[in-house]
Amino acid sequence: MAGFFGLFDYTRPGPGIPKDAPRRKGIPLFFELFFRKFWNLVKMNLLFILFNIPAVILSFFTFNSIFPNVFFEDDPLTELFTRFIISSFFICIPVVTVGPAQAGYTYVLRNFAREEPTFLWWDFRDSAKNNLKQSLIVSFINYIFVVLIANAIKFYLGMENSILMLVVITFLFMTFIVFMMMHIYIYPMMVTFELSIRNLYKNALIFALMKFFPNLAILILCFLIYGLTFYFPFIGLILFVLLTVSLISFITNFYAYPTLKKYIIDKIEEEEEKNDQTESSEGNLADSREENENDRGEHKEEGEKNE
Repeated sequence: MAGFFGLFDYTRPGPGIPKDAPRRKGIPLFFELFFRKFWNLVKMNLLFILFNIPAVILSFFTFNSIFPNVFFEDDPLTELFTRFIISSFFICIPVVTVGPAQAGYTYVLRNFAREEPTFLWWDFRDSAKNNLKQSLIVSFINYIFVVLIANAIKFYLGMENSILMLVVITFLFMTFIVFMMMHIYIYPMMVTFELSIRNLYKNALIFALMKFFPNLAILILCFLIYGLTFYFPFIGLILFVLLTVSLISFITNFYAYPTLKKYIIDKIEEEEEKNDQTESSEGNLADSREENENDRGEHKEEGEKNE
């Protein structure tokens, strides 16, 4: 029997939808997919956390090394939990993550958003394997960027209050916000298209700036969901392991896919249709020329016989 009494069977596809079911869009479609894929989201959350334990540890210790100042001197447990909450948020976006696991995870959630049949484990594994090199490079670049910008923020926060300090700190925070917005698109593009690292970041930056305010709204929504789940810390920890990461990732994938479809997928399909039409026209022209040449040959043969 696959899985544990069928609860953790990653080899079978999720339930489909009736053929005659009315097509929904937007928020109604999101909630329909969320409830239909709920247990699959739980499974993917568990799978993601398992493969991202190194990222959780790395994010936690990196945050502690850069910002060692104590928040709660009299309550070590609250201090530990606060640091975990702050550092783990960047795994949900995802900025600090294990690249191959994130690629496989994104591929499955993208298929959920596209309403495509998915085999959880096999699709996760295959996408992680197919994007191994690129995802490792992206995760390395992301980590270095986070460390650099966090140290820069720490340095300027330690300076005396001045207009220059305020301007620089604002610029750094805005840069980091845009960087987080880019990650709404980087991994979905990675698992959908064959793009170089340079073009991944270039296109992600274009989408981040082009849809700045909708992206900002999505980031705020993700932050609120993450923060509210930890209103009761113990419950928040359970939700983090079971659902929170998948919920946030499903939101970002559901939001990002229409943009990718409009500006990349549809244009590719239009180009392919034009090329097919051009090839078809050229083929028809060649056929007509060949028919004309055959007709001329037949007329010539008839003329020779008459002579």
